[in-house]
Amino acid sequence: MSVKTLENSELRIQLNAYGAEMQSFFNKKRKQECLWQADSRYWGRHAPILFPIVGRLANDELKHQNQSYPMSQHGFARDSLFKIISQTDTTIQFSLQSNENSLEQYPFHFELIVEYSLDSNKLTTTYIIRNPEKSILPASIGAHPAFNWPLLPDIDKSEHLIQFTHDEHSEIRRLDKGLLLQEKIKNPLNKNNLVLTDTLFEHDALIFDQLISREVKYSASNKLSLTLRFQDFPHLGIWTKPGASFICIEPWQGYSSPVNFDGEITEKPGILLIPAQSEIKKSFEIVLN
Repeated sequence: MSVKTLENSELRIQLNAYGAEMQSFFNKKRKQECLWQADSRYWGRHAPILFPIVGRLANDELKHQNQSYPMSQHGFARDSLFKIISQTDTTIQFSLQSNENSLEQYPFHFELIVEYSLDSNKLTTTYIIRNPEKSILPASIGAHPAFNWPLLPDIDKSEHLIQFTHDEHSEIRRLDKGLLLQEKIKNPLNKNNLVLTDTLFEHDALIFDQLISREVKYSASNKLSLTLRFQDFPHLGIWTKPGASFICIEPWQGYSSPVNFDGEITEKPGILLIPAQSEIKKSFEIVLN
């Protein structure tokens, strides 16, 4: 495995070319790791990249032009070896291109570029999806970072919350066997605050598909906090496994197929349709406070 490090006076970030996955988000001033360290008893990943789908497809099959292709949850990027195309002390770019293996699952040519860049107390992650074809490219993209919960070992889990920039009144969505239920449930926020408890996640993730906020702050009793800014992403997932010591805060473009949808990938709710011979760029930030 090829693990690379970005570092400045405040942060040290470790990244693996396998999946282009962040494996450490280290607060140098407090000497404190903020990212979940992948205990396989609960979840063996750190911060996988979700591409070319977010969530699951019906029967784990992608359908296109009357053909079916096997596609596992969250797609194949998280289990692919990326090529490093540039690196400095504070910036790195990874690239994944369509290949023989990807075309068996996803019958489209593409290039996915993932860039990580440090600036003071901020990490910016940028995804660029390039479509070299003469037809549209259907795709979703999402981040899945898991932060330690508790953020600091001397603070109880019950003292953590996620604060949204706006009051979120819209009902949210849940999953059944990985697919999106049609029935919506009451938003669990108290105005703009989500007080974290294991019981919130007894039925899988909380999915905000009608989100107003594009920034949230994950805080530990006002002693340490992380702010996520995701202006380019219209959806958000929040998830953990009850009993685990992590909380995932996930900016998404797209989400699982609804339970009653088993159609063409270009018609899937939440999918991006990237025009021929063009590209889209989406970024989000993690700021250490």
